[in-house]
Amino acid sequence: MPSTTGDTRAESHRGLSAVVVIGLSVSLFGAPLLGRLDVPRWVDASVTRSFLANSLASWLLVAVLLVIVVYWEQRRLTSIGLRVPSRREAAVGIGAGLGGVVLGLIAIGVAVATLQLEQPETLSAINRLSLPVQITIVATAVITEEILWRGYPIERLTELTGNIWIGATVSGVVFLAVHYPAWGLVGAIPQAVFTLVIVGVYVWSRNVVACMCTHGVINTLTILVLPALL
Repeated sequence: MPSTTGDTRAESHRGLSAVVVIGLSVSLFGAPLLGRLDVPRWVDASVTRSFLANSLASWLLVAVLLVIVVYWEQRRLTSIGLRVPSRREAAVGIGAGLGGVVLGLIAIGVAVATLQLEQPETLSAINRLSLPVQITIVATAVITEEILWRGYPIERLTELTGNIWIGATVSGVVFLAVHYPAWGLVGAIPQAVFTLVIVGVYVWSRNVVACMCTHGVINTLTILVLPALL
């Protein structure tokens, strides 16, 4: 396993505190809570504006979380895995993304053939958007989701429990549960594969940017490239 900065590895075991509870709430449950407000529907926004509003909400959650880390916890961003990856970490992240896409396509192919599933409406809606909007949505997900559902919760839950697999499992399960309503079973199957791959990259590297590389490859191929070729 590659070496990381001391801020990521050498933190002493910390107890549960109000700031950690709030940080975990923002990272794990902030997006679904904001989603329940359904602000775009209140203002009768178009599909494009609805997707962009959701992207903006994700960036706001990340901003709040980073403020919590830096100004309330008074810790470095490396404490949530935010650091420049080594070449090896970046290469593994990209390779894992390619492998994840292959495994995900196999899984969804088997599921569609056996369960007669149809493409999720969310993916169809994204495919109807303009390319700049699609790129914005994909880039937002790649960056914000790794900070919200990987870096912060895995590191803080690891500190609380002393076991990184507990943090990895909790973050992965919550991530899939949050995305299930929008993607359904046909989306949940490949997403479960993708999540296992991304979480695996984080457990190995403890580097959010390496996970962004993995996530970026997966989202670019499955959302932007493959639908355009089919």
